[in-house]
Amino acid sequence: MNKEHQKALAVSGIVLALTVYLVKRVSDKKNKEYREIPYPAGSTNWPIFGHMLSLGSVPAMQFKKWHEETGPIYKVRMGKQTWVMISDPYLAHEIFVKNGANTSSRPYHRFNCDIYARNRRGVVFTQYTPEWKNNRKMAASLLAPASVDKFSGLIEYEFDCLMDRLKQVANEGVAINPFRELQLTALNIVLTVLVGTRYDHIDNPLVSELNKLIDEGMVYAGAAGDLRSLVPSLAWIGTLLGLDKKMTHFIKQRCDPFYGKLIQGALERDADSLAKSLNKMKEEGLISGDDMHVLITDLIAAGSDTVSVTLYWTLATLAFQPNVQAKIIQELDSWKADHVPGAIPNFHQDREAFPYTICVQKEMIRYRPATSYGIPHVASEDIVAGGYLIPKDAVLISTMGAMHMNESIYENAHTFNPERFKNNTSRMSASANTKVDDRDIFAFGWGRRMCLGIHLAELELFSFYVRFFSEFTVEPELDAQGNPVPINIEGFVDEGVVNKPLPYKVRFVPRS
Repeated sequence: MNKEHQKALAVSGIVLALTVYLVKRVSDKKNKEYREIPYPAGSTNWPIFGHMLSLGSVPAMQFKKWHEETGPIYKVRMGKQTWVMISDPYLAHEIFVKNGANTSSRPYHRFNCDIYARNRRGVVFTQYTPEWKNNRKMAASLLAPASVDKFSGLIEYEFDCLMDRLKQVANEGVAINPFRELQLTALNIVLTVLVGTRYDHIDNPLVSELNKLIDEGMVYAGAAGDLRSLVPSLAWIGTLLGLDKKMTHFIKQRCDPFYGKLIQGALERDADSLAKSLNKMKEEGLISGDDMHVLITDLIAAGSDTVSVTLYWTLATLAFQPNVQAKIIQELDSWKADHVPGAIPNFHQDREAFPYTICVQKEMIRYRPATSYGIPHVASEDIVAGGYLIPKDAVLISTMGAMHMNESIYENAHTFNPERFKNNTSRMSASANTKVDDRDIFAFGWGRRMCLGIHLAELELFSFYVRFFSEFTVEPELDAQGNPVPINIEGFVDEGVVNKPLPYKVRFVPRS
């Protein structure tokens, strides 16, 4: 090598070193301008696994505990992924709404994105793309109040059927676990609206199979369903156990044929349904057949599980809140006194006459939300929020359980107190889309990924409350000595996406 080449290499080396040094100086200076997102206080960040080994059997409880110990924002390392957990609504609003253009995508999840969603079709697991925006717009139009309200009579009919079934239970004087009855009602509502069909009884084998598909799908959709994305070096374990084959078989051999028959039946029968509206969009080239299939399965699972779990929490909680029940009944009886015998309040016409009942519904969702964190978002670019630098590819999670127990937002947050909403009885759908100061609860998500079914959920909850408390009070099961059997509402069953109360039994006592 001649001297000129040696000199050139030396100069190049100096320039490269100087460049690296300057970039690092600028980066260090830039990072000092931002607040550091802490790891949970006293937590262990294990090699390879990060914080995964510290989550326990119910991760949502550990995440909530870390918020109590660390504050409104912290990060955890889940294998190779960095998760940023947020329990402050103002910070969440800044992240998910103000920075929505860069925080509305979804993290990759093998089951959710590729196997279930047919390479990211539908609206739940799709990336934030122009195609997703188009599908979301169409789904929003289908679930808009004007569209859903066409089915309000059928929705009310399902709750009338539920009351008839509960009357049979009450007449027998037995205590039951009410979940399957609630699940059948919520399932029939989404099936009626989406595919124009329903089932008469919880023991129908088709009901049992559909509920299994929904429950198993929710488990696969959770973080445990995608170990390979969290810890790629352990992907061989999934291969050894045949997890990919099991998930593919679950979708291809069980889910697709079942949902395919539901959709085909909807198109063949005379009853109106949203499946027919989607099929028309498909014929016009606005959506694909895969989009239509995945969107309908999205809505069946989301629409049935969250409402049934919410009502399941409601009965568990109110069984030991007789004063709350008495106030609901007083409000209901006052309305009935001004109307013809047998009249039942209607959501659209009579909602404003039930401010306390609305408060109870809101407090119930705040106190025990059906999900701890919904579906995670991911940062598609570096963003700055609250003085924190959140890096690209960070998984962003609004920890709803911790947010709803945030004492800076809700005074005496661990106390069930419906009166906290007495000055905010607006519709939940309106509140969810307003500025953060005016929001009531945060269980319906944020920004461009806001839950599409808020209006339908409100209609269902109101229809249940005004019918149930016209007929019954709910009371705990009695033991052999006639003493109330306690219901544990502190623990719950983590089913991947939703959190169900631990199993319990209650009695439905007819009002005299």
